[in-house]
Amino acid sequence: MKVLLLNGSMARKSHTKILLLHIETLFKEKQVETIFWDLKEKPLPYVDPFYHHDPYKNPDLVVKEFVSIVLSVDGIVLGSPLYHGSYSGVLKNAIDNLGPDGFRDKWIGFAGNAGGARADHVQHTHLRNVVKTLYGYATQTQVGTHKGDYKEHDDRYELIDDDIKARCLRLVDEMIKLLSIWTKTK
Repeated sequence: MKVLLLNGSMARKSHTKILLLHIETLFKEKQVETIFWDLKEKPLPYVDPFYHHDPYKNPDLVVKEFVSIVLSVDGIVLGSPLYHGSYSGVLKNAIDNLGPDGFRDKWIGFAGNAGGARADHVQHTHLRNVVKTLYGYATQTQVGTHKGDYKEHDDRYELIDDDIKARCLRLVDEMIKLLSIWTKTK
């Protein structure tokens, strides 16, 4: 079982990245292989629609690597902060580099941060529609945080909210259960 964690935050100090790293730790504790892709550190080029139906033919090596990883994993956790009422543009561009069935037979979880305590994490709702369109399956559990769930340090944030940590574990357990059932039926 292998899970990709895809960070769509461009912040230097990122709540979403810390949240995804926490989720990755939980997967690793349960002996699930993970791949962490940070779009700030390893961006994808702007999508070239010429390769829409066969993205693996894209001559860009980063696109080829990304597409290969997405094809090789059983599940994905998409991480995005709330940017202007939706998910980040870099995450949209990454997804657009996949083919029209880029999430086929994949279970997809959602995690991200929004600025205030009353944020509704609409980015997850938007991503659910994208996942469905690309033939993926969305988990029931999603993890949404706000700045009060973290302690700020000079160079990073630290996730401190126990309820959020429990929700992260719930997402991980749900994905493992779904992936275990799914891989047995393939």
